[in-house]
Amino acid sequence: MKRTQFSVLLTIFLHTVLVVAKPPDWIPQEMLDMVQNDKQRCMAEHGTTQELIDKVNEGELPNDRTLTCYMFCLFDSFSLADEDGNIDVDLLVSILPENLQAPAGEVFGACNNQPGADICDKMYNIGKCAQTKRPDLWFMI
Repeated sequence: MKRTQFSVLLTIFLHTVLVVAKPPDWIPQEMLDMVQNDKQRCMAEHGTTQELIDKVNEGELPNDRTLTCYMFCLFDSFSLADEDGNIDVDLLVSILPENLQAPAGEVFGACNNQPGADICDKMYNIGKCAQTKRPDLWFMI
């Protein structure tokens, strides 16, 4: 069950700038429902608002700690990032649909080693890098 949730979360995260506030059609509602507990927990832990998440889905990535720490929380919830904020690119790519594996590997391979004062700052830098390289592959839950 965690692997399925992880797969959904990762896929959603990779599709983070579709310039729409709703999830892509190819993501089944039941999968979105599965990640809701982790989403709500991470939002509550870091003070993230749905409005900030919606800004990301409209093409912005505010440098707001409530949002960037939320990003890390989601990656951490599904064992996609270690305590230093390094994304396990191989694991991430392995759970994606085949048509997304090559572009995701390219983007996260190039963006994973971003500097940061802490894990939240690093997540912002990784997100900004990924958004710049492939804005068509960006959507946040």
